[in-house]
Amino acid sequence: NIQEVIDYYDHWVEARHELPYEADGVVIKVSSLAMQARLGVAGREPRWAIAYKFPAEQAVTRLMEIGINVGRTGSLNPYAVLEPVMVSGATVRNASLHNEEDIHRKDIRVGDMVTIERAGDVIPHVLGPVLADRPKDAEEFSMPSHCPECGTAIVKPEDEAMHRCPNTSCPAQFLELLKHFVSKGGTDIDGLGEKWCRILIAQGMGSDLA
Repeated sequence: NIQEVIDYYDHWVEARHELPYEADGVVIKVSSLAMQARLGVAGREPRWAIAYKFPAEQAVTRLMEIGINVGRTGSLNPYAVLEPVMVSGATVRNASLHNEEDIHRKDIRVGDMVTIERAGDVIPHVLGPVLADRPKDAEEFSMPSHCPECGTAIVKPEDEAMHRCPNTSCPAQFLELLKHFVSKGGTDIDGLGEKWCRILIAQGMGSDLA
């Protein structure tokens, strides 16, 4: 019954670390084969089974600095450079910070001890600072006025949370665009990943998608 399902889940939330492998949840299935057949399948998903995920694991570590990635649309994406910490079986060194507004809303500062979690046990992001452990010299973050890759003055549209580099010839934008173009969701060029994209651009062999 449902209570047995809840009790089983609660047991494995606590006992998951005793397993000789990583686990991110339990799967609940209807036992009766006849009922499974009656419930059927929606697309590729069976209506008689569902994943019951464990809460995301959290850890506390120090925020060493805030770096900036330039995306393929010119967006400036801040990320946390962390003192390496183990979360859900993986060593985390970087984590998402979303945008400048989110950093200020959470009052995240360089030098802080911060709580991180791996959302869906995959993508690490910073939840917020541990204020009780804040050092006196913790630095507030401010977005750079110029693109860290090409030096172009940054713009921030009024209706957007993101800052952008307006230079469409920015090499960082082209790298991200090329990576996206050759990825599995794009032209799916087997064997052409980020490392080769960087080499092609550095050698002057790739300057536009054509």
